[in-house]
Amino acid sequence: MNGSPRDGNGIDLRSLMRELIVEVCDVAPERIHEDSTLDQLGIDSLSVAELVVELEMRLQRELPTAVLRRLEDVRTFAEMAQALQAALGPDAVVSGGPP
Repeated sequence: MNGSPRDGNGIDLRSLMRELIVEVCDVAPERIHEDSTLDQLGIDSLSVAELVVELEMRLQRELPTAVLRRLEDVRTFAEMAQALQAALGPDAVVSGGPP
């Protein structure tokens, strides 16, 4: 998919992150749930860095370097989305629930 999934309020961050995890980490979409741990999804620190770079390219925006430090402490998909939302600010809409 080209571009970023969006709704009327901004970036649909959870949908975009699911899409990136599927593309970058080769994870089946049905495996990605709010409470899925990054370990369960096979996502390590290098994969997280790759996801952040891809997210920056999609958004055409550089995230603060502190984001990577914050992401070192996240354990689940939901925590990762929340940390990225904090970095992106009010433009990011983190829609909850399953895809």
